[in-house]
Amino acid sequence: MGCFQSDYTKMVKAELAKGIRKDSVLLGIYLGESRNDFYGKCFDLNKQQIATEGAGYSIQYLFTDSLVHKNPTPIKLLFVPAFDDKNVITNIDLNFSYQGWSPWNEHLFADTLKTKMMDLLMHWYGGNEFVIANVDGKEIPAKVDGNRRILVYVRDEQSVVVRVQDILHPKFRHSISAGEVKK
Repeated sequence: MGCFQSDYTKMVKAELAKGIRKDSVLLGIYLGESRNDFYGKCFDLNKQQIATEGAGYSIQYLFTDSLVHKNPTPIKLLFVPAFDDKNVITNIDLNFSYQGWSPWNEHLFADTLKTKMMDLLMHWYGGNEFVIANVDGKEIPAKVDGNRRILVYVRDEQSVVVRVQDILHPKFRHSISAGEVKK
């Protein structure tokens, strides 16, 4: 009997076999950069009034999207990276919500935002389309370009989380070992 591989597994293997690094996340912030570089960039973004301090030690970036929304739509993005023991970024969670969200504005709930965010991410990053991946027992949209994996899921009624990861980092498991990747 033949071995079945999901579209996601095929995508991971094909992308890692290319040996291409895709480390850009947003606003000049990259996977693999140091804690000091990250906070230095955030300080500069704050001085330029592009980003501010958000809730829970996050960085807040407010923007208006008109690429995938019919009308210009204000969106709030809170993000915070995870660092490894060498103080380099391994992944960043981007938490998106509509600025006008409230329990009575059902058209601004996260399930609607999720679809729009996937379209917007395709505009921002290009590359492979989203496929469904089984991550921690849940079926969620994922895309992989080079070493950069992007996962999209609804956190609650208000927020959509976009998790950007460097799948070549030892902290993440994937279906192809780094030793098999072209150098």
